[in-house]
Amino acid sequence: GRMEALKVDEDMPLDNKMLSNDIEQAQKTVESRNFQTRKSVLEYDDVMNQQRNLIYTERRKVLDGEDLQEQIHGMIRDFVNSNVSDGLGGVPAESQAALDEALKPFEGLFMQRGDFRIEDFRKADSSSVAPKVLERAEQVYAMREEAFGPAPNGTPLMRELERVVMLRVVDEYWMDHIDAMTELKRGIGLRGYGNTKPIDAYKQEGFDMFEAMVNGIREET
Repeated sequence: GRMEALKVDEDMPLDNKMLSNDIEQAQKTVESRNFQTRKSVLEYDDVMNQQRNLIYTERRKVLDGEDLQEQIHGMIRDFVNSNVSDGLGGVPAESQAALDEALKPFEGLFMQRGDFRIEDFRKADSSSVAPKVLERAEQVYAMREEAFGPAPNGTPLMRELERVVMLRVVDEYWMDHIDAMTELKRGIGLRGYGNTKPIDAYKQEGFDMFEAMVNGIREET
């Protein structure tokens, strides 16, 4: 634009100080934008790297043959407590039908509908129902482990099965999570968040999605 305004010949070397300053300023602007772009990419990548490290640490335990029995029992305990709490909604069941509905997630796993009668509880709330449901779950688990017997290496076959199942479930959910995070990253800059920066929104939504994935792994396992 300046060259045209000053009617400068196209073959003339660009040694005018004003033009040199413009070019230098343009270079600084481009370099600054490139730096911000690289910084933004690193911030987005850092979110995934933190999640990847957590998942790979747990996955490594499975591959290294670590005993997962305590971890599996913790998952069962969380699964029972959260579902009983959600099913009862913080209030005692007032009828057998309400209790059966609250315990529906466990049907076919380690109990049948009607196994627990409302009259068996002084107060059919989560604090009294969950321990009995958990006790039943652990009894059935122990019976299943005994029925499976030992693996060729002499350890209970259930330990081997726990590792196989955990690895399969973690890999399945992690691959789906990677795809979901990629879609989130692709669309996050197109949304309006008011005063919230896209990277901050990405971190928060990514955290919520990771928590949902972990809960999904627990329940599926």
